[in-house]
Amino acid sequence: MGKALLEGDISIQHLENAVVKHHISGKTKRIILCLDIKNGRVVKGIKFKQFRDAGNPVELARMYDDKGADELVLLDITATIESRKATLKMIRAIAEEIYIPFTVGGSIRSLGDMTEIIQAGAEKVSINSVAVKNPDFITEGVRRFGSQCIVVAIDAKKTPNGWETFINDGTTLTGIDSIQWAR
Repeated sequence: MGKALLEGDISIQHLENAVVKHHISGKTKRIILCLDIKNGRVVKGIKFKQFRDAGNPVELARMYDDKGADELVLLDITATIESRKATLKMIRAIAEEIYIPFTVGGSIRSLGDMTEIIQAGAEKVSINSVAVKNPDFITEGVRRFGSQCIVVAIDAKKTPNGWETFINDGTTLTGIDSIQWAR
């Protein structure tokens, strides 16, 4: 099951099996699903390429909530490169439909952007490019909203130099070692 989760091809059956195992094992395990959003639709891709439509984000969020997911992460994967903000209308619609916590990421550049996303209903924000460009922004977000609301995402790819960090929706190599950046 872990392999399916990592490759992004989670099916409802995988989710239902994971939830059953979660309850039977008695161990603390959480099912957190990541939905990549492009042009207002959930997409699945391989290494930031070859995207295929996977459905309506509001409907999928509701379905995963109903099936027992513990949390959702919604990443607008083209917002940064398109220089646009997250879709607040979609965030509000999802907040009205689900009862589990969810995180939103994509083109967050300011504390004002964070505020809008949290006020629209997200419990957390996920930042990547802005955090790499200005690590102090992480601290600013934590001071304003608390550490429980800030998630730093890392787009890491294996290169001849090891695992390196990319920004701008996985299109720009930074030269930063991903392991060191995570630490």
